[in-house]
Amino acid sequence: MFGTMRREPDAGGVRTIHRDRSVAEAAQLLAEPGTGALVVVEGDADATVTGLLTQRDIFRAVATEGPEIYNRSVWLITDHDFPAVDVGASAQERLKTFCERKVDHIALMESCRISAILSIWDCAGQGVGQDMGQARATNPPALPHT
Repeated sequence: MFGTMRREPDAGGVRTIHRDRSVAEAAQLLAEPGTGALVVVEGDADATVTGLLTQRDIFRAVATEGPEIYNRSVWLITDHDFPAVDVGASAQERLKTFCERKVDHIALMESCRISAILSIWDCAGQGVGQDMGQARATNPPALPHT
């Protein structure tokens, strides 16, 4: 989609992890406040992006492989075909990408470089129109306790 991807050197808030690091190390980084996803890179200077790793990826790997996955390399569980949108994409286009790919994080791209990682919460309701604002303002009816 965007050719060879690289992480923007000045991309604020974009956390990276080398593809050969352990899943346990990735889990520790993802547990830090404000870190919802890690950009998985290969190489040193001007690292090539090989994928995106989220907490959900780790949960799924533990569920299928068991806790021994924590000792393996992150590239084994990394989403190499992660969703990305151009920096100029509208809020509606971004939300559409979240929905179509059924993910909670996407990469924001600028000239084949990742400039940010957006969570669904970053984009929810931004510029979607009045309907989205009204939907958030309406509380669903309380369910009876059984």
